[in-house]
Amino acid sequence: MSPSPTDRRVRRTRELLRRAFLSLVAEKGYDRITVQDILDRADVGRSTFYAHYRDKEDLLHAGFEDIRAALAGDRNAGEREGPGPGADAELLQPLLAVFTHVEGHGQFWGPVSRKGGADLITRFLREGVDDLVRRDLQSHLRGSAIDPTQLEAAVQFVAGACMGLLIWWLDHEDIPTSAEEIHSTFRRLATPGLERFLAS
Repeated sequence: MSPSPTDRRVRRTRELLRRAFLSLVAEKGYDRITVQDILDRADVGRSTFYAHYRDKEDLLHAGFEDIRAALAGDRNAGEREGPGPGADAELLQPLLAVFTHVEGHGQFWGPVSRKGGADLITRFLREGVDDLVRRDLQSHLRGSAIDPTQLEAAVQFVAGACMGLLIWWLDHEDIPTSAEEIHSTFRRLATPGLERFLAS
C-alpha cells in the first residue's frame, strides 16, 4: 500500500524542518538556535512546527532516532547470538556501533560538539552507551558471581571513558581518524584494566 498524501506531506514537512535545523546548528551552534530561527529557515508557520514537535530538543531527538534504533539493533543482535564466557565476541566490541553512527552523522555532531554542545551529545547518547556496555559485560560474566554494585561501577567507568574519547574525537576533526581506528584505540586503553577487574 502506497503512503497517503497526508503521510507524504508529514514526511516532507519533517524533513524540511530537520534540514533547516541542521544547517542552523552548523552555522550558529545548538544553544543559540531558537524555534523562530528554524521557522524562518524552513519557511513554515509556528503552528506547523508545534503540530510535529514540542521544541527544538524534540526535533533533535526525532531527527536522530535512527542512532538509537541502530544501537538497539546491535544489542538485540548480541542477544540472539547469545555470547557467553567462551564466545568469540571481543570485549567492548559492540561500542564500535557508537563510533560508527556518530561518524556517519559527523556533519551534525561535529559542529554541535565544537559549539558548546558536548553536554547535549552526552545526554543524547549516554543512555544507549551505558546499556551497550552493561549488556556486553554481563555477556562476558554469564555464569560468574559479581556484586551488582561493582558491575555498575565498571559500566559507568567504561561508558564515561567512551563518551570522553568520543567528544575529543569530534572536537579534533583535523585529525584523520576513522570510527574503526578510534574504537580500536578505546579498546586498547580500556580492555586490559577491565579484564583484570572482571577476573578478580
